[in-house]
Amino acid sequence: MSWSYSRNNPSCGVAAAGALLLLALGFFAPKASAQTFGPPTVYPLGTNPQGIALADVDGDARLDLVVTITASGSVSVLLNRPAAPGAFAPAVTYPSVAGFPVRLAVTDVNGDGRPDILLAMQQGGGVGVMLNSPAAPGTFLPLTTYLTQGDPRSLAVGDVNGDGRPDVVALNLTDGTVGVLFNSLAIPGTFSTPPAVYATGGTSAQGIALGDVNRDGRLDLVVGGGGTGRVGVLLNQAARPGTFAPVVTYDSGGSYPQDVAVGDVNGDGRPDIVVATGNNASVGVLLNSATAPGTFPAAATTYATGNDGAFSVVLGDVNGDRRLDIVTGNYQTFPAHASVGVFLNSATAPGTFPAVAAAFNSGGESTHDVAVGDVDGDGRPDIAAVNYATSTAAILRNTGTFLATKPAPWAVDVSLYPNPTHEGFTLELPRIVGVSHLQAELLNALGQVVRRQHALLRSEGTRLLVATNDLVAGVYTLRLHADNAVLTRRVVLQ
Repeated sequence: MSWSYSRNNPSCGVAAAGALLLLALGFFAPKASAQTFGPPTVYPLGTNPQGIALADVDGDARLDLVVTITASGSVSVLLNRPAAPGAFAPAVTYPSVAGFPVRLAVTDVNGDGRPDILLAMQQGGGVGVMLNSPAAPGTFLPLTTYLTQGDPRSLAVGDVNGDGRPDVVALNLTDGTVGVLFNSLAIPGTFSTPPAVYATGGTSAQGIALGDVNRDGRLDLVVGGGGTGRVGVLLNQAARPGTFAPVVTYDSGGSYPQDVAVGDVNGDGRPDIVVATGNNASVGVLLNSATAPGTFPAAATTYATGNDGAFSVVLGDVNGDRRLDIVTGNYQTFPAHASVGVFLNSATAPGTFPAVAAAFNSGGESTHDVAVGDVDGDGRPDIAAVNYATSTAAILRNTGTFLATKPAPWAVDVSLYPNPTHEGFTLELPRIVGVSHLQAELLNALGQVVRRQHALLRSEGTRLLVATNDLVAGVYTLRLHADNAVLTRRVVLQ
């Protein structure tokens, strides 16, 4: 059997790289789709929820809901129902976590293959960690708190020092500093104290994200500077991974950034920045420089949300054209409720968006955070939102028509192993009559493509190795494209 391998792009290890790329650009051109969402399904919660995440916490390959309940200092977990995917069981609440939990992240920090809960506890002055129970996956152990030398409003999780374990970065509201907590080598899932602290040049800071913006293989910091109206970028230093250079700031296009997201919106291989500009009822897009990766325009290009302002922003491919779209949580009425805003990425000019977002009813008032993921397993990313004033979560099911695909008649002959995996997996691909190449994409729960590879298909079959050692644990979707046919498989990374 022949061996064909490419780590991240079609130019790696392929002799005819240029020809293959030209073929890929034509053959795999994204198709248009009509995009709609159904009416919100609303779930009651405790008073004043703010943060929300989608993750498979109980290991059944379905995305569950995790929400912070700020007023009571608690966390609620709503499990996806096995008998009715996309519908959720009543909330199970973990009380007395204290500390005014605001935003959260859900990821496996101790390496046991089960996602854990991490909380930004604004009034408690720290990051709270609730480990997933080894005895009963989907339930959580008591909270452990790590101080951040501030009042964290937001956090992000990722391996910033390159030791293979996810670290935590927390953005402190009042002084805009970032506290970095390193995951322990000796006891994974515990974190170093005191944190390393960095200034970001802002105050009343709200949002934080991690992304390798300068393409050097190390995660950099991106922060929203609150009242300064600036976005700050702190590059991870090559000489000492896990330490950060002084902040460089850029105009967000608004007066009060509430949240930031990092992702490649224009498809050039360099992560861009999208910021919810809060009081200005817009999002700002800062495209990464083609000539100096890791630098950005002096000012963002802005697009209107059509509301008083946006609390939150996430990126995800909601219409199936393989371009990242923008989703915001908005707090103005619609007309009797707040809304979720959706900006579809342009098919003709990737990285540009409609002047005004399409607004969808969020089923409540004062919509705060949003998340994107396929909750019902139909291959279309859905939207989850929390409504602060009416104390509910809402699910907006994706009802869009993903066009120009057909079932893959060769699906039965594709094998994937090992699954679950950690370091990577191998695809055994059959001969496909009349087809010379195939594209493989690995998508995270947000619908973001985290790995894309191309394979030249040979008459005797082809083997494709997909490396995953740099990705966080969780459930991913493998999407194979060939001859206008699409095959999807779930892949579990431990």
